[in-house]
Amino acid sequence: MFATDKVSAAFQSEVVSLENCIVYLPEGKHTINATVGGKPKKVDVEIDSRIGASFAEDLTKRLEQNIRPFAGFDHQNGPASFIPKEFRYEEGVGLMLDVEWTEAGRRAIEGRDYSYFSPTFLISTNGIPTGLAPRGEIGSLVNDPAFEEIPRIAAAYNPTNMIEQLIELGLVDESQDPESAMEVAKNYLANLRESASVAESEDEVEAAKAAASENYAKLEAELANVMEENKKLKESMAEKAMASAEIAIEDAVKAGRIAPQDDATKSFWKSSIIANPEAINALNAIPVNPVLSGQTVLAGRSESAPQEIELTGLARVEAAFKSQSKQ
Repeated sequence: MFATDKVSAAFQSEVVSLENCIVYLPEGKHTINATVGGKPKKVDVEIDSRIGASFAEDLTKRLEQNIRPFAGFDHQNGPASFIPKEFRYEEGVGLMLDVEWTEAGRRAIEGRDYSYFSPTFLISTNGIPTGLAPRGEIGSLVNDPAFEEIPRIAAAYNPTNMIEQLIELGLVDESQDPESAMEVAKNYLANLRESASVAESEDEVEAAKAAASENYAKLEAELANVMEENKKLKESMAEKAMASAEIAIEDAVKAGRIAPQDDATKSFWKSSIIANPEAINALNAIPVNPVLSGQTVLAGRSESAPQEIELTGLARVEAAFKSQSKQ
Protein backbone atom coordinates (compact mmCIF):
# COMPACT_ATOMS: atom_id res chain seq x y z
CA MET A 1 0.00 0.00 0.00
CA PHE A 2 1.23 3.49 -0.84
CA ALA A 3 1.12 6.29 1.72
CA THR A 4 -1.38 9.00 0.84
CA ASP A 5 -1.58 12.77 1.20
CA LYS A 6 -4.63 15.00 1.07
CA VAL A 7 -4.30 17.43 -1.84
CA SER A 8 -6.27 20.59 -2.68
CA ALA A 9 -5.54 21.81 -6.20
CA ALA A 10 -7.25 23.65 -9.02
CA PHE A 11 -7.73 21.49 -12.03
CA GLN A 12 -10.12 23.36 -14.27
CA SER A 13 -12.45 22.72 -17.15
CA GLU A 14 -14.98 24.97 -18.82
CA VAL A 15 -18.54 24.95 -17.53
CA VAL A 16 -21.19 25.87 -20.09
CA SER A 17 -24.51 27.19 -18.78
CA LEU A 18 -24.21 25.39 -15.47
CA GLU A 19 -24.19 21.89 -16.90
CA ASN A 20 -24.55 19.28 -14.20
CA CYS A 21 -21.18 17.73 -15.00
CA ILE A 22 -17.60 18.92 -14.49
CA VAL A 23 -14.14 17.52 -15.14
CA TYR A 24 -12.94 16.67 -11.66
CA LEU A 25 -9.42 15.56 -12.71
CA PRO A 26 -8.18 15.98 -16.31
CA GLU A 27 -6.46 13.06 -17.97
CA GLY A 28 -2.64 13.03 -18.29
CA LYS A 29 0.49 13.86 -16.32
CA HIS A 30 0.56 17.24 -14.57
CA THR A 31 2.76 19.25 -12.24
CA ILE A 32 0.59 21.39 -10.01
CA ASN A 33 1.03 23.93 -7.24
CA ALA A 34 -1.15 22.43 -4.52
CA THR A 35 -1.73 22.53 -0.81
CA VAL A 36 -0.53 19.37 0.95
CA GLY A 37 -1.09 19.08 4.68
CA GLY A 38 -1.90 22.78 4.81
CA LYS A 39 1.38 23.79 3.13
CA PRO A 40 2.05 24.81 -0.51
CA LYS A 41 3.87 22.17 -2.52
CA LYS A 42 4.56 21.20 -6.12
CA VAL A 43 3.00 17.82 -6.87
CA ASP A 44 3.36 15.57 -9.91
CA VAL A 45 0.11 13.71 -10.66
CA GLU A 46 -0.79 11.07 -13.23
CA ILE A 47 -4.44 10.59 -14.13
CA ASP A 48 -5.82 7.71 -16.22
CA SER A 49 -8.72 5.26 -16.14
CA ARG A 50 -7.24 3.33 -13.20
CA ILE A 51 -8.52 5.93 -10.74
CA GLY A 52 -12.20 5.79 -11.73
CA ALA A 53 -13.26 2.83 -9.59
CA SER A 54 -11.70 4.08 -6.33
CA PHE A 55 -13.27 7.55 -6.59
CA ALA A 56 -16.67 6.07 -7.45
CA GLU A 57 -16.48 3.66 -4.47
CA ASP A 58 -15.42 6.42 -2.05
CA LEU A 59 -18.25 8.70 -3.16
CA THR A 60 -20.80 5.90 -2.80
CA LYS A 61 -19.65 5.28 0.78
CA ARG A 62 -19.85 8.95 1.67
CA LEU A 63 -23.31 9.32 0.12
CA GLU A 64 -24.50 6.52 2.42
CA GLN A 65 -23.34 8.39 5.53
CA ASN A 66 -25.47 10.80 7.55
CA ILE A 67 -23.20 13.75 6.67
CA ARG A 68 -23.40 14.33 2.94
CA PRO A 69 -20.31 15.08 0.84
CA PHE A 70 -20.20 18.55 -0.70
CA ALA A 71 -18.10 21.14 -2.50
CA GLY A 72 -17.55 24.50 -0.82
CA PHE A 73 -16.03 27.89 -1.47
CA ASP A 74 -12.32 28.69 -1.08
CA HIS A 75 -11.74 25.49 0.95
CA GLN A 76 -13.40 27.15 3.94
CA ASN A 77 -16.24 26.12 6.22
CA GLY A 78 -19.49 27.58 4.95
CA PRO A 79 -22.22 27.02 2.37
CA ALA A 80 -22.02 24.29 -0.25
CA SER A 81 -21.51 25.17 -3.90
CA PHE A 82 -22.74 21.81 -5.18
CA ILE A 83 -23.54 18.26 -4.09
CA PRO A 84 -21.58 15.48 -5.88
CA LYS A 85 -23.74 12.78 -7.47
CA GLU A 86 -21.60 10.29 -9.39
CA PHE A 87 -18.07 9.79 -10.75
CA ARG A 88 -17.28 8.26 -14.12
CA TYR A 89 -14.18 8.17 -16.29
CA GLU A 90 -14.18 9.32 -19.92
CA GLU A 91 -11.22 8.31 -22.05
CA GLY A 92 -9.40 11.31 -23.48
CA VAL A 93 -11.08 13.70 -21.01
CA GLY A 94 -10.54 12.50 -17.45
CA LEU A 95 -12.49 11.83 -14.27
CA MET A 96 -15.97 13.35 -14.66
CA LEU A 97 -18.28 14.27 -11.78
CA ASP A 98 -22.04 14.73 -12.04
CA VAL A 99 -23.14 17.47 -9.66
CA GLU A 100 -26.26 19.15 -8.30
CA TRP A 101 -25.65 22.88 -7.95
CA THR A 102 -26.88 24.60 -4.83
CA GLU A 103 -28.54 27.99 -5.00
CA ALA A 104 -25.32 29.58 -3.68
CA GLY A 105 -23.17 27.76 -6.23
CA ARG A 106 -25.51 28.63 -9.09
CA ARG A 107 -25.48 32.32 -8.19
CA ALA A 108 -21.68 32.29 -7.84
CA ILE A 109 -21.21 30.81 -11.32
CA GLU A 110 -23.91 32.85 -13.07
CA GLY A 111 -22.70 36.08 -11.46
CA ARG A 112 -19.04 35.18 -12.18
CA ASP A 113 -18.18 35.61 -8.53
CA TYR A 114 -16.13 32.40 -8.87
CA SER A 115 -14.41 31.03 -11.95
CA TYR A 116 -12.46 27.91 -10.95
CA PHE A 117 -12.93 24.56 -9.27
CA SER A 118 -10.24 23.18 -6.96
CA PRO A 119 -10.57 19.45 -6.14
CA THR A 120 -9.64 17.88 -2.81
CA PHE A 121 -8.43 14.28 -3.03
CA LEU A 122 -5.96 11.73 -1.70
CA ILE A 123 -2.78 11.00 -3.63
CA SER A 124 -0.14 8.27 -3.21
CA THR A 125 3.57 8.89 -3.03
CA ASN A 126 3.94 7.84 -6.66
CA GLY A 127 1.63 10.65 -7.77
CA ILE A 128 -1.51 8.64 -8.53
CA PRO A 129 -4.83 9.93 -7.01
CA THR A 130 -6.35 7.22 -4.82
CA GLY A 131 -9.78 8.61 -3.92
CA LEU A 132 -11.66 10.98 -1.64
CA ALA A 133 -10.92 11.92 1.94
CA PRO A 134 -13.35 10.20 4.35
CA ARG A 135 -14.75 13.54 5.61
CA GLY A 136 -14.95 17.18 4.61
CA GLU A 137 -15.36 18.86 1.25
CA ILE A 138 -14.39 17.17 -2.01
CA GLY A 139 -13.29 20.50 -3.48
CA SER A 140 -14.23 24.17 -3.74
CA LEU A 141 -15.03 26.98 -6.12
CA VAL A 142 -12.06 29.34 -6.02
CA ASN A 143 -10.72 32.47 -7.72
CA ASP A 144 -7.02 31.83 -7.11
CA PRO A 145 -6.12 28.64 -8.99
CA ALA A 146 -3.10 26.63 -7.94
CA PHE A 147 -1.84 26.57 -11.53
CA GLU A 148 -2.48 28.35 -14.79
CA GLU A 149 -1.39 25.93 -17.52
CA ILE A 150 -4.61 23.89 -17.46
CA PRO A 151 -7.83 25.33 -18.97
CA ARG A 152 -9.86 27.10 -16.35
CA ILE A 153 -13.25 26.01 -15.08
CA ALA A 154 -14.98 29.29 -15.83
CA ALA A 155 -18.70 29.90 -16.13
CA ALA A 156 -19.69 30.65 -19.70
CA TYR A 157 -23.24 31.70 -18.91
CA ASN A 158 -24.64 33.48 -21.92
CA PRO A 159 -28.38 34.02 -22.32
CA THR A 160 -28.05 34.16 -26.10
CA ASN A 161 -26.16 30.88 -26.28
CA MET A 162 -28.58 29.33 -23.83
CA ILE A 163 -31.71 30.24 -25.78
CA GLU A 164 -30.15 28.95 -29.00
CA GLN A 165 -29.67 25.60 -27.30
CA LEU A 166 -33.22 25.63 -25.96
CA ILE A 167 -34.58 26.46 -29.43
CA GLU A 168 -32.50 23.67 -30.96
CA LEU A 169 -33.94 21.25 -28.39
CA GLY A 170 -37.46 22.40 -29.23
CA LEU A 171 -38.15 23.66 -25.73
CA VAL A 172 -38.90 27.29 -26.66
CA ASP A 173 -39.85 29.28 -29.79
CA GLU A 174 -37.39 31.47 -31.66
CA SER A 175 -39.32 34.56 -30.52
CA GLN A 176 -38.90 33.69 -26.86
CA ASP A 177 -37.48 36.41 -24.59
CA PRO A 178 -34.02 35.21 -23.36
CA GLU A 179 -34.73 36.33 -19.79
CA SER A 180 -37.76 34.06 -19.44
CA ALA A 181 -36.60 31.27 -21.77
CA MET A 182 -35.33 29.01 -19.00
CA GLU A 183 -38.59 29.25 -17.03
CA VAL A 184 -40.64 28.49 -20.17
CA ALA A 185 -38.41 25.49 -20.91
CA LYS A 186 -38.82 24.21 -17.34
CA ASN A 187 -42.62 24.46 -17.56
CA TYR A 188 -42.60 22.69 -20.92
CA LEU A 189 -40.51 19.84 -19.50
CA ALA A 190 -42.74 19.63 -16.43
CA ASN A 191 -45.80 19.22 -18.66
CA LEU A 192 -44.00 16.55 -20.66
CA ARG A 193 -43.13 14.67 -17.49
CA GLU A 194 -46.75 14.84 -16.29
CA SER A 195 -48.04 13.56 -19.63
CA ALA A 196 -45.49 10.78 -19.60
CA SER A 197 -46.48 9.90 -16.05
CA VAL A 198 -50.18 9.65 -17.00
CA ALA A 199 -49.34 7.49 -20.00
CA GLU A 200 -47.13 5.33 -17.86
CA SER A 201 -49.90 4.94 -15.28
CA GLU A 202 -52.38 3.87 -17.98
CA ASP A 203 -49.88 1.37 -19.32
CA GLU A 204 -49.35 0.03 -15.81
CA VAL A 205 -53.11 -0.39 -15.33
CA GLU A 206 -53.43 -2.27 -18.62
CA ALA A 207 -50.43 -4.40 -17.75
CA ALA A 208 -51.93 -5.15 -14.32
CA LYS A 209 -55.26 -6.12 -15.93
CA ALA A 210 -53.50 -8.41 -18.39
CA ALA A 211 -51.49 -10.01 -15.59
CA ALA A 212 -54.61 -10.46 -13.45
CA SER A 213 -56.48 -12.05 -16.37
CA GLU A 214 -53.60 -14.41 -17.00
CA ASN A 215 -53.39 -15.35 -13.32
CA TYR A 216 -57.17 -15.89 -13.18
CA ALA A 217 -56.98 -18.22 -16.18
CA LYS A 218 -54.18 -20.19 -14.53
CA LEU A 219 -56.09 -20.45 -11.24
CA GLU A 220 -59.25 -21.49 -13.07
CA ALA A 221 -57.35 -24.24 -14.88
CA GLU A 222 -55.76 -25.41 -11.64
CA LEU A 223 -59.16 -25.45 -9.90
CA ALA A 224 -60.63 -27.52 -12.74
CA ASN A 225 -57.78 -30.03 -12.37
CA VAL A 226 -58.32 -30.24 -8.60
CA MET A 227 -62.08 -30.74 -9.06
CA GLU A 228 -61.47 -33.47 -11.63
CA GLU A 229 -59.01 -35.23 -9.32
CA ASN A 230 -61.49 -34.93 -6.44
CA LYS A 231 -64.24 -36.41 -8.60
CA LYS A 232 -62.04 -39.37 -9.54
CA LEU A 233 -61.08 -39.85 -5.90
CA LYS A 234 -64.73 -39.87 -4.81
CA GLU A 235 -65.60 -42.37 -7.57
CA SER A 236 -62.72 -44.60 -6.50
CA MET A 237 -63.80 -44.44 -2.85
CA ALA A 238 -67.38 -45.23 -3.83
CA GLU A 239 -66.24 -48.23 -5.85
CA LYS A 240 -64.14 -49.47 -2.92
CA ALA A 241 -67.08 -48.99 -0.51
CA MET A 242 -69.40 -50.89 -2.87
CA ALA A 243 -66.91 -53.74 -3.22
CA SER A 244 -66.38 -53.86 0.54
CA ALA A 245 -70.15 -53.99 1.15
CA GLU A 246 -70.66 -56.76 -1.41
CA ILE A 247 -67.84 -58.85 0.09
CA ALA A 248 -69.28 -58.36 3.62
CA ILE A 249 -72.75 -59.42 2.48
CA GLU A 250 -71.38 -62.40 0.60
CA ASP A 251 -69.51 -63.48 3.75
CA ALA A 252 -72.69 -62.97 5.82
CA VAL A 253 -74.67 -65.18 3.43
CA LYS A 254 -72.01 -67.90 3.59
CA ALA A 255 -71.93 -67.66 7.41
CA GLY A 256 -75.68 -68.01 7.64
CA ARG A 257 -76.38 -64.51 8.89
CA ILE A 258 -78.44 -63.55 5.83
CA ALA A 259 -80.66 -65.87 3.80
CA PRO A 260 -79.44 -66.12 0.17
CA GLN A 261 -82.89 -65.09 -1.16
CA ASP A 262 -83.43 -62.25 1.37
CA ASP A 263 -82.80 -59.35 -1.04
CA ALA A 264 -84.38 -56.78 1.27
CA THR A 265 -81.88 -57.55 4.05
CA LYS A 266 -78.99 -57.59 1.59
CA SER A 267 -80.03 -54.17 0.27
CA PHE A 268 -80.32 -52.80 3.81
CA TRP A 269 -76.83 -53.94 4.79
CA LYS A 270 -75.29 -52.77 1.51
CA SER A 271 -76.66 -49.24 2.04
CA SER A 272 -75.61 -49.27 5.69
CA ILE A 273 -72.03 -50.38 4.98
CA ILE A 274 -71.58 -47.89 2.12
CA ALA A 275 -72.81 -45.07 4.38
CA ASN A 276 -70.74 -46.24 7.36
CA PRO A 277 -68.11 -49.02 7.05
CA GLU A 278 -68.46 -49.66 10.80
CA ALA A 279 -71.80 -51.32 10.00
CA ILE A 280 -69.81 -54.41 9.01
CA ASN A 281 -69.16 -54.99 12.73
CA ALA A 282 -72.91 -55.01 13.38
CA LEU A 283 -73.47 -57.44 10.50
CA ASN A 284 -70.82 -59.78 11.81
CA ALA A 285 -72.44 -59.69 15.27
CA ILE A 286 -75.64 -61.32 13.96
CA PRO A 287 -75.93 -64.91 15.33
CA VAL A 288 -75.29 -67.62 12.76
CA ASN A 289 -78.40 -69.61 11.68
CA PRO A 290 -77.26 -73.25 11.43
CA VAL A 291 -79.89 -73.95 8.83
CA LEU A 292 -78.68 -71.13 6.56
CA SER A 293 -75.04 -72.00 7.15
CA GLY A 294 -75.45 -75.58 6.05
CA GLN A 295 -74.55 -76.99 9.52
CA THR A 296 -76.13 -80.28 10.73
CA VAL A 297 -79.23 -79.70 12.88
CA LEU A 298 -80.28 -82.36 15.41
CA ALA A 299 -83.94 -83.45 15.08
CA GLY A 300 -84.63 -83.87 18.77
CA ARG A 301 -84.66 -81.28 21.54
CA SER A 302 -84.43 -81.43 25.32
CA GLU A 303 -87.65 -80.96 27.19
CA SER A 304 -85.90 -78.91 29.86
CA ALA A 305 -84.15 -76.63 27.32
CA PRO A 306 -86.08 -73.54 26.32
CA GLN A 307 -87.35 -73.49 22.77
CA GLU A 308 -85.42 -70.95 20.67
CA ILE A 309 -87.43 -69.01 18.17
CA GLU A 310 -85.75 -68.76 14.78
CA LEU A 311 -85.43 -65.14 13.62
CA THR A 312 -85.30 -64.21 9.98
CA GLY A 313 -85.02 -61.08 7.85
CA LEU A 314 -85.03 -57.69 9.53
CA ALA A 315 -85.86 -59.24 12.90
CA ARG A 316 -82.42 -60.86 12.88
CA VAL A 317 -80.88 -57.46 12.01
CA GLU A 318 -82.55 -55.79 14.97
CA ALA A 319 -81.44 -58.60 17.24
CA ALA A 320 -77.84 -58.20 16.03
CA PHE A 321 -77.83 -54.48 16.80
CA LYS A 322 -79.28 -55.14 20.28
CA SER A 323 -76.66 -57.81 20.92
CA GLN A 324 -73.81 -55.49 19.88
CA SER A 325 -75.11 -52.64 22.10
CA LYS A 326 -75.19 -55.00 25.12
CA GLN A 327 -71.59 -55.96 24.50
